Amino acid sequence: MLAGAIDGGGTKVMTGIVDDSGKILSSRTESVPPKDVAAYFNRCAAMLKDCAAEIGVTLDKLDGVGMSIPGMTDGKDWVYGSPSAGWGSFSALSLLVPALGLPAEKIRLENDINACALAELRFGGGGRDFVWLTISTGNGGAVVANGELVRGKSFCAGELGHIKVEYDHPVRCGCGGYGCLEAHASGPAIARMCREVGLDTDAAGCAALCRQGDKRALSVYKTAGMYLGRALAQLANMLNFEKAYLGGGVSRSLDLLMPSLRETFDRDALPECRKAIIERTHLGYEASLLGAASLVFGRQSERD
Repeated sequence: MLAGAIDGGGTKVMTGIVDDSGKILSSRTESVPPKDVAAYFNRCAAMLKDCAAEIGVTLDKLDGVGMSIPGMTDGKDWVYGSPSAGWGSFSALSLLVPALGLPAEKIRLENDINACALAELRFGGGGRDFVWLTISTGNGGAVVANGELVRGKSFCAGELGHIKVEYDHPVRCGCGGYGCLEAHASGPAIARMCREVGLDTDAAGCAALCRQGDKRALSVYKTAGMYLGRALAQLANMLNFEKAYLGGGVSRSLDLLMPSLRETFDRDALPECRKAIIERTHLGYEASLLGAASLVFGRQSERD
């Protein structure tokens, strides 16, 4: 089986042809401005066609095409909006069907972090009760319970980045609220905390300074880890999950976050919930792309 996969980011797009073992046979990555929605989706389709041509097939010969969306979606057609891409609501299929030249029934859509969780079910570390949290430009999330993705009544479950983690000195979040995890432990939040302690650098630069022993940088990562621990402890007490998978660019520095993250988690989580495993996803940079392919393939258990 072969799937076309589109990982639609707020600015970065990755496309690929993926087989049902999770092997990426060809791929393309570009910076695609999202402001013009139609042009964005047309470029995604063109990139995917190039990937298919590279291995000598056309899109109509694939088993389907999956796309991970950087925003809230009903998982069928409608995108409700994307703060990171600056999108309002629109029908994705009305753009993808003509751009891909495929019937609607061969196209699948999902929120990008939900897609990451589905990839974890099929290709990754597994488990039937887990949360997936990205630490990147924002803090997106997904919840899997008893082997099923939790969507919620309005398809907006799993917005873990908007758990409140700070009440005494809350920072305004892009959602309009205050004290959200995303405002205190995302990549931009780490960069802001760096500026507050006199460091002119981003999250990656801060991590590099941590490894050189810079005390100010270490304090920033300690604080960010504490906020992540607060959020995960709240989730553990509610969901009693088995694992928490962390992804996104900042998760590459999980070793720097983990001491204060785990200390806070073990302090705030109930005793039985402290048994949860917290680790970086094994799917790496391609998690969302593999998630898009998983929309076509389904879970491994469904195929066995």
